[in-house]
Amino acid sequence: MDLRALECVVAVAEEGSISRAAARLHMTQPPLTVRLRTLERELGVELLVRHGRGVDLTAAGRVLVERARRVLADVAAAAEEVRTVGLGTRGRFGVVVGHTVAPRLLPHLAAVAALGADVELTVTEGTDAEVVDRVHRRDAHVGLLHLEPGEPGRARHPRARARGLEVAVVAREPLVAVLPETHAEAAADRVDLARVHGARVVVAEAAGEGFAGHVRAAWAIAGTGGTGGTGGTGGRDGVVEAGSIVQAMALVEAGAGVTLLPAQYTSMVWSGLVARPPRQHTPVVETAVCWRPDEDSPVLRRFLRAALSTPEPDVLGPSHARHGLGAAHW
Repeated sequence: MDLRALECVVAVAEEGSISRAAARLHMTQPPLTVRLRTLERELGVELLVRHGRGVDLTAAGRVLVERARRVLADVAAAAEEVRTVGLGTRGRFGVVVGHTVAPRLLPHLAAVAALGADVELTVTEGTDAEVVDRVHRRDAHVGLLHLEPGEPGRARHPRARARGLEVAVVAREPLVAVLPETHAEAAADRVDLARVHGARVVVAEAAGEGFAGHVRAAWAIAGTGGTGGTGGTGGRDGVVEAGSIVQAMALVEAGAGVTLLPAQYTSMVWSGLVARPPRQHTPVVETAVCWRPDEDSPVLRRFLRAALSTPEPDVLGPSHARHGLGAAHW
């Protein structure tokens, strides 16, 4: 007894006629009759009572049709589940986001919306080191973190590379200076970092070593010393270290100094603070996605296709093109 035989007996039961069932099954009547007779011989019972108006089910036939409908429904459901899992439209997907990556980046990343409602999405947060470790341990499928400043377009995260992870840029943004709205430089369209007085409020390097590198580089470019994420008192006015982006903004509002943040945070700056681009040219902050190259997840493949399909990271020219991300990855 195979699935086709079950489909045949269900069709005959629902149509009440072998000829109409044959038409529904896109076959002629003789082969259908043969298949029904064969099924009856196999089971050793009559399934149908034939008469001039068509056919009726016997008691045994009614039991078979009831069970056959369940079996066919289960097979159809299993086939659909296998298909959707294989295509990556159903399943689980874990993302771990670095503390310094703006929360608004995730909803604006087209890859998240492309996952669909049947994908169970879990988002957690951690330090850059935790992002790499969780992806390496398969606690998450992908991680989002900031790369350290360096050669444009090159994926720069030694910790991720040491763990054998793939790394690719998904977003670029400039730095902005966040000041109290009463600050003397707050009225300017652009802030001259070399003229900003007061302590530099920085996010601890432990929270995001990639972002801390950008802050150090920006202050060094401004000629105010290179300290930007490791504590200490480098430069003219010293450093106040915050444990997170939100704490840094709170310290700025309290008058502790000024801070530099990725531009994605501009819309999150609350009343009493202003965000202004620096007058100095500072390195663009790159947000990267990292993942295990041996991760066998169709949802991950769909996510990466969407996340890396935007031309945005590549519009800056060939020197910014992604490296080592050919079609073989998909």
